[in-house]
Amino acid sequence: MVIAPLLIVTTLLTAQLEDTLASQVDRLVRRQMRSLVAAERDAAEAALLQLGPAVLDALDTPRIASLEKREPAIKKRLDRVRMTLQKQQAAASVRASLITLRGKEMPLSEILAALGKQSGNEIVDARDGFGQKVTDPKLDVTFDKTPFWQALDHVLDRAELTVYGFAGAKKIAVVGRGEMTRPREGRASYDGPFRFDATTLHAARDLRRKDAGTLQVTVHCDWESRLSPIALTHAMSDAVALDEDGETLIVQQPDAVLEPTVTNKTSTDFVLSFDLPPRSKKRISSLRGTVYALVPGRVETFEFDKLEEAKNIEKSRAGVVVTLDTVRRNNELWEVRVRIRYDKVDGALDSHRGWIYRNPAYMVDADGKEIKNFGSESFRRTKNEVGIAYFFSLDAGLAGHKFVYKTPASLLKFPVKYELKGLDLP
Repeated sequence: MVIAPLLIVTTLLTAQLEDTLASQVDRLVRRQMRSLVAAERDAAEAALLQLGPAVLDALDTPRIASLEKREPAIKKRLDRVRMTLQKQQAAASVRASLITLRGKEMPLSEILAALGKQSGNEIVDARDGFGQKVTDPKLDVTFDKTPFWQALDHVLDRAELTVYGFAGAKKIAVVGRGEMTRPREGRASYDGPFRFDATTLHAARDLRRKDAGTLQVTVHCDWESRLSPIALTHAMSDAVALDEDGETLIVQQPDAVLEPTVTNKTSTDFVLSFDLPPRSKKRISSLRGTVYALVPGRVETFEFDKLEEAKNIEKSRAGVVVTLDTVRRNNELWEVRVRIRYDKVDGALDSHRGWIYRNPAYMVDADGKEIKNFGSESFRRTKNEVGIAYFFSLDAGLAGHKFVYKTPASLLKFPVKYELKGLDLP
């Protein structure tokens, strides 16, 4: 009988904490940041940063948006705050999820569910889809702030499972590993939310040529499914392989930069090419490299109303500026032309990366109903800006409609390192 009151008290305390944060943010922005004393304005900005990424939602209110529209100096300060906090948030997302779980004879299904809940990664049992027998063995687990991939590998090995790497985006599929498949533990390298292991070594010698031949090493890279990297790049100059005598293998095409497709995936492969070592060499004692991951930060929402008269309406948030150029009739459809500009992009808008065309863009009618676009086309591309035209069918015209566009407000590029050891040469 005491459970309900406890739940009520907990809910009230949570609400009070949220109200306290919202009140703090509102006071700092609407009062202290408008002070005539520069030191007090600086102190308000510093206090917002001290509160951390939790204030980002509290900054996203109509009251503050209205204030930013009227007072550009405050908007400039808040954009700085948002940019800094979004980078902190993105940096936190590229740290490994930590698992704490203890249990005796826990069913596998419960363990996988707990790993998924604690990490934010969706884990699905795909054995049935492959015609494999679905069992639910009971395992003993003891994890204390164990990184996600190490914890998952430990569980999968004991359940004789492995990861199926072609399940698509936003989920990690597990299947039976097969009698000839080696365990996952002991052969992988981990860094943050990424896991690496070597899958194949292929030696080739062209008998028509005088050179030594080629040794290709395929490195498989997994990442936690909660991430959605825009791009992964691996410069061949960052790959270093040593044989058992400590001698360095010669990298082929050291100026090359590998960039595999990462869209709709949670894993990919890099193929590293070296000169074929002499037959006397039996193994690679160490293979190390650096992958650079480009990941999106917090997604921001940009809304545009009064579309009948909208023209060159610019809205910014942190490091991104979204401009509604025009809304016009295009035969039977309505065409909405939007430009998206980033201050710093690290190559994120390069033509071979199509992530920005998958950003949500839709209309909302007067009743709040969402209307999807019929399609889109690009009309502008520069180093840091892309222009996209979206097409809508609106039987009743533009009146009462809003255009909504969502995009990450910041992009973070960071290094991921790996080292694989004891790779037997073919």
